[in-house]
Amino acid sequence: MMQRALLIGINLPDTDKDKGADSLEELAMLSETAGAKNTSKVLKNIKKIDAAYYLSKGMLEDIKERAVLENDDIVIIDASLSPAQESNLSEYFDLNVIDRTRLILDIFAVHARTAESKYQVELAMLNYMLPRLKGAGVMLSRTGAGIGTRGPGETKLETDRRKIRQRIVYIKEKLKLSEKTRSLHRYKRGRQGLYTAAIVGYTNSGKTTLMKSLTGKGEKGEDKLFATLGTKMASIYDAIGRKKVIISDTVGFIQNLPLFLVESFKATLEETVYSDLLIHVIDAVQKDAAGKFEEVIKILDEIGAENKKIITVLNKTDLLSDEQVDFIISKFEILTGKQALAVSAKTGKNINLLKEKIFKSLEN
Repeated sequence: MMQRALLIGINLPDTDKDKGADSLEELAMLSETAGAKNTSKVLKNIKKIDAAYYLSKGMLEDIKERAVLENDDIVIIDASLSPAQESNLSEYFDLNVIDRTRLILDIFAVHARTAESKYQVELAMLNYMLPRLKGAGVMLSRTGAGIGTRGPGETKLETDRRKIRQRIVYIKEKLKLSEKTRSLHRYKRGRQGLYTAAIVGYTNSGKTTLMKSLTGKGEKGEDKLFATLGTKMASIYDAIGRKKVIISDTVGFIQNLPLFLVESFKATLEETVYSDLLIHVIDAVQKDAAGKFEEVIKILDEIGAENKKIITVLNKTDLLSDEQVDFIISKFEILTGKQALAVSAKTGKNINLLKEKIFKSLEN
């Protein structure tokens, strides 16, 4: 049965109001991806974060009344809550309350398909849940099945912290083995003189579809957030079929992506760090394309990939007129100072031109 979710957006004093609204819209997409029915979205202006409840008492009363009126099953807060805040809010509303991070983890748990991505999700889940072990049994007994209760790790919450930490160590060792295998493959590619290019970008920007359009291989892209968690690789060749570049598709980024989550997916993201070139894909149709560009650049800085050669691609131009594409490119270049190539991964528009740019960039 689909859960009914009440979404609470947050505007802090130093936060741009438009950014708070955009983040709430993104939270709604995340919630739908997780399988919820969003009953309403409420944006709250917070002057000061309450240490116990995050929100003020007046706001809590308003939210509780709304949740009862709309018969909601879950309240999702667009913030990173402390374990105490999460527990206090759940008790106050007598409903399951989760934050943005837990919602993203829930989606990751659903989309993890490979053994490595499942380990990465479990590691992230355990690191998130470890400080929340106190009282977790009571909270989980109330929530039952649904958002905020899925994924690896929940069945272990009744065990002690020592066993959780042992599991974390075990998973890290497994991921280190994967890292060694990747390192060996990179070494062999280097010995063969092969270049690599990683497709990066905001989640749902069309990275997987671009991968398939460029290489003819890979899965069909889905109109979902975080549809790709593991790294996928395929090759492209130059016009005469002599030069070869390995293309990799990686996990999408999102604003306010917690650093511990980035750390959990280090084995996947390292393909970005060690690649010779980045292909930064941006959804040309979305609002604030330049803002999404900056969010990805910020995460690239965090993982040590800030000095890479980058080709910036504005995707999904098949949904726009030529005049709209010209306007968006001009606006994007003014705001970011970066040149961008307009493509449609879906129709193949300018894909051959993108291939030429890839080989030309790697030759320089």
